[in-house]
This record gives sequence, structure tokens and C-alpha cells, in this order.
Amino acid sequence: MSALLSSLRELVAFTGPVQCEVPAGAVNLVLRGYVRTAQGARGELTEVLFSEVGALTLPGDLRDARVIEMPAAATAPRRFRIESPEVQLELRARSAQLHRDAAAAFYGAVPPPRVPLHLRCGWWLLLTALRLPGAQLLLRKFRGTA
Repeated sequence: MSALLSSLRELVAFTGPVQCEVPAGAVNLVLRGYVRTAQGARGELTEVLFSEVGALTLPGDLRDARVIEMPAAATAPRRFRIESPEVQLELRARSAQLHRDAAAAFYGAVPPPRVPLHLRCGWWLLLTALRLPGAQLLLRKFRGTA
């Protein structure tokens, strides 16, 4: 029994509402929601995409769902278990893809651009002046292109 429990692998644990979508095509089941962090708070937006799932009836929304990968034979389709207060079911799928929103990590690694105040004020003055009638003609004279 302990060997079975040690071979189970939790792919994702959602917190709050989880949207269930059954699109047509190679990916035919999508679970979308926010992951639960180690502190139990709401984390980043995550999707789990299952390919070649057999006939399956799921409600449109789940709550606090977990997706667990179960052991399967090497040649057989992979087995997964979806657990939530509303439903507990097992499904077979060819593959599962985990997609996480990378925006928070990306913008955390790339610092925002810093524009000095005098440069911002200069652009504001120029753009404001160009709204005045005749300002463009005056600017062309200063540049020597008129």
C-alpha cells in the first residue's frame, strides 16, 4: 500500500473555482484555475490540458480541485485522478500538459524602465505645445525645414 501511495504524484492543487472546458481537437479537457501556494494562498493562473481523454462528464466548474497522476503500465495511457468536493473521478489520457502564467516571474526578473523626471516633463511640454494651432509651423521654422 505504501508503494502505491509513494508512486502517486500530485500535478497541481487548485484553490477556489476551477473552470472545466471540453474543447474539440487533440486537447479535449482543460482545467483552469489558480494554484494553491505552500502557504495556502492563491498563486498564479494555471491550466492542465489533457489529450485523448475518453468520454467524460464534468460539471462546468469545480472548487479546490487536485490533479494526481497515478501509476500506469508503460504502454497504456496515463492515469489521472481529479479530486474535489464536488466530484472524484479517474481518467485515462495520452498526456497532460501543465501551463503556468509566466508574467509574474518575467516582470519580477526584468526591472521596469526608469525615465528621469526632466525627460518626462520635456516630452509632456512638447506634446502639449503641439496641440496649439500654428505650433507645428513654428517648430518647422526652428528646425529649418519650413
